Amino acid sequence: MSTYPANYPETPKYLWQQFYQLTQIPRPSGKEEKVRQYILSIAEKNRLKTQVDTAGNVIIYVPGKGVNKKSDTVIIQNHMDMVTDKTAAHSHDFDSDPLQISVSDGWISACNTTLGADNGIGCAAALALLEEQNLDHPPLELLFTVDEETGLNGALGLEAHFLCGKKLINLDTEEWGSAYIGCAGGMEYNLNRNYELDSTVLSNCTVKIGSLKGGHSGIDIHRGRANAAKLLGQVLQIAQQFRIRISGFHAGKAHNIIPRDAEVSFYLPTTLKADFEAALNAQQSQWQDFLNTEDQNYSLELISAEPSPCLTQSDSDAFINMLSLFPHGAKNYYWQASEPLVSTSNNLAVIRLHEGKLFMQTSLRFFDRNEVRELEQTISALGKTFGLSVDTGGEYPSWKPDMNNPLIHKLKTVYQQKFNETLQIKAIHAGLECGILTDKIGADLLAISFGPTIKGAHSPSESLDIESTRKFWQLLINFLKAL
Repeated sequence: MSTYPANYPETPKYLWQQFYQLTQIPRPSGKEEKVRQYILSIAEKNRLKTQVDTAGNVIIYVPGKGVNKKSDTVIIQNHMDMVTDKTAAHSHDFDSDPLQISVSDGWISACNTTLGADNGIGCAAALALLEEQNLDHPPLELLFTVDEETGLNGALGLEAHFLCGKKLINLDTEEWGSAYIGCAGGMEYNLNRNYELDSTVLSNCTVKIGSLKGGHSGIDIHRGRANAAKLLGQVLQIAQQFRIRISGFHAGKAHNIIPRDAEVSFYLPTTLKADFEAALNAQQSQWQDFLNTEDQNYSLELISAEPSPCLTQSDSDAFINMLSLFPHGAKNYYWQASEPLVSTSNNLAVIRLHEGKLFMQTSLRFFDRNEVRELEQTISALGKTFGLSVDTGGEYPSWKPDMNNPLIHKLKTVYQQKFNETLQIKAIHAGLECGILTDKIGADLLAISFGPTIKGAHSPSESLDIESTRKFWQLLINFLKAL
């Protein structure tokens, strides 16, 4: 098709056709109407029965084909929505604009935005199964959930009685050569406070930091990437000696994104501006010593601010201290895994301080519900100490690994036969819907997850590896034939 970008892959034909179509359909979390209608239209074209539940999830019922057409039903599950993140200067409207994608050096990416390969490539694979004519597979229930990226809400709202399958293939992981049999659970905390404003003191300075690497708050949390809000907290600690007064703070976009950009506005006595600039330069020299290579190309600006009323001196100091104390990053590790695996973490995800109203959102992940209670207690204590209300914003269960899962042996056998390599079996410190679906459908559900290589998920640097995607498709169709 002429609309494809240069060097866009051609095989497997239907997989790449479907993926491209999905990149052209806006599908932010909570706004899946257009992509849902597209998925239903593909089912209608193939004369297949469908079901849409009250949460907006779609199920397509596909009869079995070939040698195992009478085998037990298999659920193939993906989520329709995508993370919507872009570079600060880019004007893309995720509610209406198609993505602008390009191909380079064997990778597909989007122009200054997330690509939506998470989980668009899994959705494309499921839809391609309907287009391919010469496949052998059991009866299938293709499940497309909504609103995964903001809290797995589609899975939480699933009406499970519409499904009969007891084997589940989730196609939402991002590391080719590995299959996942466990994932972290998670929860959010929202913190709020209204501050008194002093209209006699107006902001005159803004510090902006940007172009950090950021990334996925689950799979990238252990990489030591800088959190823009926490870096600004270090700037504010320096600024405290100059008796600044804060008027506004803005950082983060979503609970599952490590903040890449942040800005703070404040009042700084004019006579101390040169001293503050010198201290800021010294801080940057220190950052160069320890920031990851991925974060070294950050941007930092000190500019004039729009005049706005500031917090009182005591509240400004308290805000700075609270930000410095707030936890972020990997907390504990599961050392029994084949490689270090984060077991609990916290992502300080969003801070909004505007006209005296403060909102903060933080995202906790865990394998063991009891292990994360220390982080919960820390957040609660910070709220009490600094006068913030603390409310939970939802929780979902972990998917605990089971090495006796019979799908493991079958998938490893198919992988070995097809690629002459050993498949790695892992758990992931990110939220897959498998834990919720197991809870919904029943403990006898057998689940496994795999996918192609995706780098930079949840950030504008997201890219999809073409060769691993081809192999992913071969693994999927051969695994289905073996079930």
